[in-house]
Formats: sequence, C-alpha cells, structure tokens
Amino acid sequence: MKRTIWGESMPEVEGIVRKAPWVTVRQESVADCTAIMRSVGQGEQPIVLVHGIGVSARYFEPLAAELARTSTVYAIELPGFGGTPGPRRALSVPELGEIVLAVLRKLELAAVVLVGHSMGCQVAAETAARAPELVSKLVLLGPTVNDRERSIGKQALRLAQDTLRESPKVNWVVFTDYLRSMIPYLKTLPTMMNHRLEDTLLHVSSPVVLMRGGRDPIVPADWLGRLAEANGHAAVIELDGAPHVLMYHRPAETAQGFLAGDAHETA
Repeated sequence: MKRTIWGESMPEVEGIVRKAPWVTVRQESVADCTAIMRSVGQGEQPIVLVHGIGVSARYFEPLAAELARTSTVYAIELPGFGGTPGPRRALSVPELGEIVLAVLRKLELAAVVLVGHSMGCQVAAETAARAPELVSKLVLLGPTVNDRERSIGKQALRLAQDTLRESPKVNWVVFTDYLRSMIPYLKTLPTMMNHRLEDTLLHVSSPVVLMRGGRDPIVPADWLGRLAEANGHAAVIELDGAPHVLMYHRPAETAQGFLAGDAHETA
C-alpha cells in the first residue's frame, strides 16, 4: 500500500504509521515508558523538537515543515502526552530528560539541534546537561517557569492572558491536547513548577539560544535575561509581536533565528 505525503509516494513499512505532515511515526519503549518519535525531512542536520506540558507534536507542524526543507526533523511525544500511554507514575523533569536522551541514543542521533518549547525547554536542558556530546545546540523557545511567578495560580493567569493573543487555531490545538492528556498534565504540573531551569543551564556547555515572543505573558524578557546570565554564553532572540506559541505563528523567523542565532537581537 502507498500513501502520498508532501508529494512523495512512499511504501508502507511494518511498524511505521504514516500521518501528515510527518513521514514516519515510530513508537519507542524506554525505561518502562513509551515515547513516540515523529520525523520528516532528509537533510544532514538532525533537529529534535520537545513539546511542552499537556500538548503534542501537533503545534510544531509549521516549524517542522520549515525546518524539513534542509534538515531531518524529529518530534518526540513524551509519555502520557499526544498519542502515548501514560507512565505508571508521575515523571520528574530530569526523568523526562533521561527519556529524551534514551531515545536519541536508541535512534543513534548525534550532533542534534535540540529544541524545546515551554516545559519542553526544561526537559531539553536536562538532556543537554547530561549528554553535551550529543547536542550541538540547545534552543529554548518560550522557556518556563519564570522564577518570579513560580506558582500554579500565577501561571494559570498568564496562560489565560496568552490565549487572548494566540490564534483560534493554536488555542484549538493546545486545548484539545490538554483535554486528552489532563491526568498526566495534572501529575506533571508540580514537578514542572519545582524545576529550576536556571540551575540546569549552569551545567549546559553546548551553545544555547533563548527565544521568546514579544507578546508572551508567560515568558517575560527579564526572565530570559536571567536565564542568559545563569548560562553565561546564551544568545537571546525576541520575535516582536509573537505570543507564547511563537513557532506556530512565525515558523520561518523562528527557524532562521535559532539556526543562525549567535547574538542578542530582536526580530
């Protein structure tokens, strides 16, 4: 059987499911958990995307399409989120970072550009701190959690403010993902709040790019500045006018920014 994905006719392979815009979808078992790795593109540079709390790879699709022009793009779905079964217990952010690392090693990926969004930044940073030899660049898009608003109430308020700045399509994608992952979301929320990204970045030696949308109420500019100071060698980029899910609204500028981002700038 053949299906057409992005104009290519590709044969079905046992164990691989086709779903646009991803060319392959693989289920990986690591550490008694299940993760899903979606991929698209055939470029030399591997880029790995790590989603935020409660959501899935769906909101990465515009960015993945942009990156796949020149790179091979992988989007991991963490245990309990997207289409994956929930873990037996709540996993900490460092444990989620270990799962990402295990998948990278299982797929024999190296010199990856590791991209996290929101809580995915916390997870990706843990991975990069553990295996600098596998990560050529760490990219943090809208990194959480602002150290001056590290409470569920404050973050709920900021999320509500952000929904007024996102497009209806983004809100639909995010909240339908939240609904199907509500229990893992609630179990993961405390560990997300307690995790200190600024401490993890002290141990990341790979090049780091920090990006935020200029209208992101969840990730203020001063928080990004404190993260840059903690890391000591991070580039800081702001996309003027973009909300929290910046890579959905501005995929080309997001990709261009972190692939070339070596200095502080505003786009």
